[in-house]
Amino acid sequence: MTQKFYAFLHSVSRKIRHRLNDIPLFQKLLFIVLNNVFLIVILLVLGLFICSSAYNRLLYKTTAGNLTYSSYTISESLKSIEAVSSSIIAAPEIQSALTDVAESNDMPAWTNANRIINNSLQTYHASVKNNGASFLMIQNEHFSNSTYTVWKKKLSEKTFKTAVEAADERNGAVTWTPADPGSNSLLMSRKIRKVNNLELSHLGTLVIYVDLNQIIEKANAAANQYSDSQYILCSGNQMIYVPDIFTDEEVHEIISSSRDKYQTITLDSHTYFTVHNRIPGYNMEYYSLVPYDEIIRTLHTSAAFFLVILLIGVSVIIVVSYHLIRSILKHFNILIQKMERFSQDEAALLSTKYDSDYAYRKDEIGRLHQGFERMTKRIQNLVNTNYVNELLTREAQIKALESQINPHFLYNTLESINWRAKAVNNQEISLMTESLGSLLRATLSNKKSLVTLSYELSLINSYITIQQIRFEERLEFESQIPENLKNALLPPLTLQPLVENAIHYALEEIMETCYITIQAEELPQDPSGREAALKILVKNSGSAFEDNLLELLDTQQKTPNRSGIGLLNINKRIKLLFGDAYGLSLYNEDEFAVAAITIPYRTEESVSC
Repeated sequence: MTQKFYAFLHSVSRKIRHRLNDIPLFQKLLFIVLNNVFLIVILLVLGLFICSSAYNRLLYKTTAGNLTYSSYTISESLKSIEAVSSSIIAAPEIQSALTDVAESNDMPAWTNANRIINNSLQTYHASVKNNGASFLMIQNEHFSNSTYTVWKKKLSEKTFKTAVEAADERNGAVTWTPADPGSNSLLMSRKIRKVNNLELSHLGTLVIYVDLNQIIEKANAAANQYSDSQYILCSGNQMIYVPDIFTDEEVHEIISSSRDKYQTITLDSHTYFTVHNRIPGYNMEYYSLVPYDEIIRTLHTSAAFFLVILLIGVSVIIVVSYHLIRSILKHFNILIQKMERFSQDEAALLSTKYDSDYAYRKDEIGRLHQGFERMTKRIQNLVNTNYVNELLTREAQIKALESQINPHFLYNTLESINWRAKAVNNQEISLMTESLGSLLRATLSNKKSLVTLSYELSLINSYITIQQIRFEERLEFESQIPENLKNALLPPLTLQPLVENAIHYALEEIMETCYITIQAEELPQDPSGREAALKILVKNSGSAFEDNLLELLDTQQKTPNRSGIGLLNINKRIKLLFGDAYGLSLYNEDEFAVAAITIPYRTEESVSC
């Protein structure tokens, strides 16, 4: 049974292989490309979701950490108020003043005691004002003294009475009670007892009004990076601090749905990222709500942008792959046509012309075509010995073609390199290729004896572009040519060798930045009758010309190198074209080497006239 099953699988796999073998090569290659693209898309989308989840976890850790810090800060602020309250109820001056009030009915004594208590409270209030304490108050059955004279505007009698009663029940211990609903405040109250001789008799009650808005704002100022975050503070079912934007039902929903892990909750079409913590040392729960709408909107925008870019990239890859595959298989189809034609008529193969010359290609396609052609030639040589002469002739032609420069082939090759550089978004290679193409076109294609200064500058710009990519910030170039002079005529390749000479003798010999400047000015007609002339200056820093350099080169007193030959060439060409009154001069000016060209100021309009 097992053998039959394996035999069946083998038969099926063989049929599948045969069917796959029958599929055209174009479809096979396209399937491979599409399969790879699909896998890349799946991995990228999966990575996007993983990053989104990781971002949520990071947001939770950050928010939870901020909340922990904020909770600790709130706890410290409340503890500092408790510490000050302990100092107040035990202060000798307050103990003495309250004792005087309790033991005397003398009005002047009461007035003096009230003044002492008020001064002392003002001093203590200054120490805790920045911790959220709005005002301090001491009261008993005889009088009340507060740092805030109109305290009844902030605190109702009922709430105040509740705080005093709670303090009485605790017999001197710290008591925290909520202030009036909606005030977002707490009341700290504690009983003041006489400590002299440990009598512990009742002297009054200390009440401190604590503004939670100030405490929470201070606690989250440095910790929270989200300015629109909201906070809730409660003790059991009793709300202590609730933002105005939330209703009671929404607050209840927030508290009841809180979990240990982070979560999102939607309230009135607004989504919040929620975490909670406890205030250390106090029976209070602290909730932080970070606005998640903006965060998720940013994430969605980024994801949408990413997907659009991904879609565009996939489309470009498919289109480019399609054309590349077709361009590659085109040459295989040509080879198939050659084989079919050769099988029908051996002589007809040689007479058939094809668009591509595979003799110069060094890739697999070129090797296949070259190998097939060699094979056909060998077969035909066996069939017809007279064909040897034709083979020898063809080889001679090929060698002749190899020894020549084919500008069209060169331009097409550079264009292909430029296209491939742009396809992989390599702007530097693309720019160098375009600049080199411009240089080659100017040198190989131009047959004019005179070109415009504008054309010559474009050639220099292409050359400078290549050199700036090579030397980066070490090469600074500036053209200071007036627009009205750019139509002037001059021999081609007059300025570029001068710029090349500057780079060779200055930039390549120093480590500092080389500054190259081209300037031009019109010289008026002089009394000798010489026509108006054009003077072009090529200046560079970092080098200097030897005295009488041109004369030394011309008389062979100094052996010219490649640059020297170029300088002599420029000078002789100008003199042959325009006469001995014009030419090239070399000198040094300040810290610059200056190559000055003087030629007649002529334009295409003046020449045609």
